[in-house]
Amino acid sequence: METKKQYPGLDVLKFFLAVLVAERHVVQIFFDVSSKWRILLNNWMSNLAVPVFFITAGFFLFRKLEGGTGREKDRKVVFRYCGRILRMYVIWSILYLPVDWYNWYHGERIVRDGILSWLHAFLFCSTIPQLWYLPALALACLLVWFAWAREMKIWQIVLVGAVLLLCGYLGDNWYYNQRFPQGLQELLALYRKGFLTPRNGIFYGIFYVSLGLLLAKTRRHLPLWGASAGFLFFFWCMYREVIKISDAGSNTNFVLFAAPAAYCLFAAAAAVKWKPRRAYQRLRGMSEWIYLSHFYFFYLLNWLRPWNPIPFNSKTVTVMILVPVIVCAWCLVRLSETQAGAWLKKLI
Repeated sequence: METKKQYPGLDVLKFFLAVLVAERHVVQIFFDVSSKWRILLNNWMSNLAVPVFFITAGFFLFRKLEGGTGREKDRKVVFRYCGRILRMYVIWSILYLPVDWYNWYHGERIVRDGILSWLHAFLFCSTIPQLWYLPALALACLLVWFAWAREMKIWQIVLVGAVLLLCGYLGDNWYYNQRFPQGLQELLALYRKGFLTPRNGIFYGIFYVSLGLLLAKTRRHLPLWGASAGFLFFFWCMYREVIKISDAGSNTNFVLFAAPAAYCLFAAAAAVKWKPRRAYQRLRGMSEWIYLSHFYFFYLLNWLRPWNPIPFNSKTVTVMILVPVIVCAWCLVRLSETQAGAWLKKLI
């Protein structure tokens, strides 16, 4: 087991990526379908965020694990970690119940259908868009650890994850799945009816968590200059890919070149040699608050709109959402450092 080490570059990176996720959802909800930002922010840049989050989580989890004779000890660490993630998922799903109720009420659903729909989404995806990451992370960490603990080689786990990612990529992107044979399209529709999306711990999470495992157990890492150069190249490849597979108003969730781009971006951030400071730890906490809570600010803005004198456009909406989200995250992090607010740490 490795000694604890601080990674300020990753803390800063996670903060900016969390803001990018929040802006992705701002674009999806408030921007016009013809806006250029749907391609640039929604389909291109923001698709780096969750892969990096998966890699980071896998990296820090597997740095704690010994493997081999430490299997029983590792099992307790993994189960405790996955249990904490799932508990967080349940808590935030409950916290978002007023939003779910609001959506159900205005959708004029039958109560029974609304409850069944909520349970279906809760079990197989999430009831609020960004929360899908939590059960996906827990499942992916559990499966990757299980394979590694059974002495499956790391490169084999990464390869299996890559195949699953490719399957999810082809199944989720209209550019490819509309070209499937009719029978395969019907099978995909059946899968979506039951499991809702391939963006989950199996078709998405296993690969990126296994990259975290690879990075945690590899002694040699890319130098800062090499990782930075690799990121810039693959980031450009992501843009070319997104231009090809995206249409106006579409939401692209899988980008294949996000895999090497996220790997290089993580490696570059991890290689940054800044002196550890309390500010970086606070940014880490803020990133989690921003990621988990930002959807509430969308609804608050909408509910307060009749009394809001500021005209609504892409720029003002972005400012009216992101500024309160960031300020609130900072306040909650500082409050959690006090004795009275220490309980807030249990929410992230």
